[in-house]
Amino acid sequence: MLAFQAGSEEAFVKLYRLYRDRIFNFARRMLGDQAQAEEAAQDVFLKIYRAKDRYRANSKFSTYIFRVASNHCLNLLARKEHRLTDHGEMADHPSNNDDPESSASRSQLRSIIAEAVRDLPSKQAAALLLCLHEGMTYRDVAEALDTSESAIKSLVFRARETMMKKLSTQLPGAEEVAHAVQ
Repeated sequence: MLAFQAGSEEAFVKLYRLYRDRIFNFARRMLGDQAQAEEAAQDVFLKIYRAKDRYRANSKFSTYIFRVASNHCLNLLARKEHRLTDHGEMADHPSNNDDPESSASRSQLRSIIAEAVRDLPSKQAAALLLCLHEGMTYRDVAEALDTSESAIKSLVFRARETMMKKLSTQLPGAEEVAHAVQ
């Protein structure tokens, strides 16, 4: 980003290539719609591009871009009173060793997890997705969501508790699922 600020358009292209899939996937999980996620991801990069002169390297760039992305998605959700859908979706790439029954079982599990995340309040969902899917630390998530680290710990804790309650009523042997959301 600093190279882009210094005038290198190629640096922005590199940032785009490095983060486009992660930002799109985050937006898709937050918004639940592929077309909206594509548009949101484009908006995020447009905001980054336009804000190049205001950018300050006070934190990691990944924290900065996810702050822009999470704020943008949360604003879209608030404006449209959009219901979260398709959260927690994992890529479905069955291996050659998978039998149809285990593949169907994994697909059902993903669907149940997606529904559990979909029902979370949007701030809890954002915190959980940034921690689990993006592997961000509580500190980085706190910066991205512009709140305290203790608030993020609380949001993630409540999200996990809510999901485990919901999953335990829908799945026999929910203990296995606990590892998926921990």
